[in-house]
Amino acid sequence: MTVNSKVHEPHLKYLEGGGEMGQLTRSFDWSSTVLGDPSNWSQSLLTTVNIILNSRFPMFLWWGPHLIQFYNDAYRPSLGRDGKHPIALGQQGAECWGEIWPVIKPLIDEVMAGGQSTWSEDQLIPIYRNNKLEDVYWTFSYSAVTDESGMPGGVLVICNETTEKIKAINVIKDSKKDLEFAIEAAELGTWDLNPFTNKFIGNDRLKSWFGITGDHEIELEKAINVIAYEDRVKVTTAIQNALKRESEGIFNIVYTIINPNDNIKRVVEASGKALFNDEGTPYRFSGILQDVTEEFKVQVRKDEFISVASHELKTPITSLNASMQILQKLIKSELVSDKIRLFVGKASNNLNKLVHLLDDLLNVTKIQQGQLALNKTRFNLAELVRDSCEHIIQDNDHDIDVSGVKELMIYADYRRIDQVLVNFINNAIKYSPQSKKIDISIEVEHDNAIVAVRDYGIGINPEKLPHLFDRYYRVDDLGHQFSGLGLGLYISADIINRHNGKIGVDSDWGHGSKFWFMLPIDNED
Repeated sequence: MTVNSKVHEPHLKYLEGGGEMGQLTRSFDWSSTVLGDPSNWSQSLLTTVNIILNSRFPMFLWWGPHLIQFYNDAYRPSLGRDGKHPIALGQQGAECWGEIWPVIKPLIDEVMAGGQSTWSEDQLIPIYRNNKLEDVYWTFSYSAVTDESGMPGGVLVICNETTEKIKAINVIKDSKKDLEFAIEAAELGTWDLNPFTNKFIGNDRLKSWFGITGDHEIELEKAINVIAYEDRVKVTTAIQNALKRESEGIFNIVYTIINPNDNIKRVVEASGKALFNDEGTPYRFSGILQDVTEEFKVQVRKDEFISVASHELKTPITSLNASMQILQKLIKSELVSDKIRLFVGKASNNLNKLVHLLDDLLNVTKIQQGQLALNKTRFNLAELVRDSCEHIIQDNDHDIDVSGVKELMIYADYRRIDQVLVNFINNAIKYSPQSKKIDISIEVEHDNAIVAVRDYGIGINPEKLPHLFDRYYRVDDLGHQFSGLGLGLYISADIINRHNGKIGVDSDWGHGSKFWFMLPIDNED
């Protein structure tokens, strides 16, 4: 008859399970230790080991006067790849933890003497593992395990290694210090607005600019009152727009503040972003403030110069243009040589370029001064496109194909939209010297008209796309150099924006570009 050995060895049921450490515990030669064979272990030790092996939370046990060690699979990774494991199993504590024994032995002694359980959070206890001494952080508790005599028989350690958490916190702290250093070095003001309370906090620099004292939250209205009167509506509107989900939370504006304490005027540029919850409600709105007073003054010395110079040049150029038109009529006589006709033609072309550059400068001045007015009428956009193409084709050998709707009535400024379209087409011609094909499409999407000009030229470097509509920005790519002030697209963008439309570009570098604008069909605002 076969007899189940577990009947005669009831202690084995307490050592069942436990994964790798369960297997190691069962196969370990405990008779070589002071504890002896598990069949002779006390019930309290067997029960405690059973709990440890079958727990998925990191646990460690020191048992008896010699502090013999047990631990489970969850604790095992904390010992590293090479080092204390698996030697630590069944080893005496003093032999295992020599590098930290002076630190942990007093805690063990206190518990074994009947003291209260200990608690340590994110405690640095370096241990030797992975072939080196590592800084390891722990959150742990030492508590007594009572034996059959009612006295502490061992110390149970329930722990969790928090090294990665501390590393992450330290990275955040270092990043915060780096950010604070960068903010300080750049002399930036910072702000953080609570959209629910309309109160914000700012750093010391921002508070000094606004003449605000104290460390408490600041009412937004108090800050608005520091803004120059002529800019208050603009700033308030920009804040309200940034707090709408459809704006994507983007906030960027330049305005003037007047410190109420010393009446110092300061031009600042505010940049920020609002964050929204799943319901689309803004819950945070923060950003930076930069003092751009000196840059603003320089730009205003510059804009005034351009304005004065442009107006002064307008009169002589107008007279010169009139004289050139008369000269062009005179050279139609058969008595004039081909060389004279050639020189007059070149002079006329250069004069036209000068007129266009001057117009761009005047338009920029009007934009900066808010004087680029719109004269809206109702007209056929498709007809405008065809007329613009016919005019341009007369002086160029490009093949321009127009497709899409044949009639599309919109309410807009005919001259300004023509200005945008001509700029697009001239750019398509300029930036496609090796290709003579240009495609123009006219489409309707919902309540919007969309016009796109597609060329098959050099295309645009993706890194330069975000800057195309900036003032004075020019694209010189693939070894080509092109004339111009870089104002055409800037002016075009302002015109389209004033029509409550959108403007953009899609480009495949080296293979052409597509510039487009979208206009509301009935834009009578």
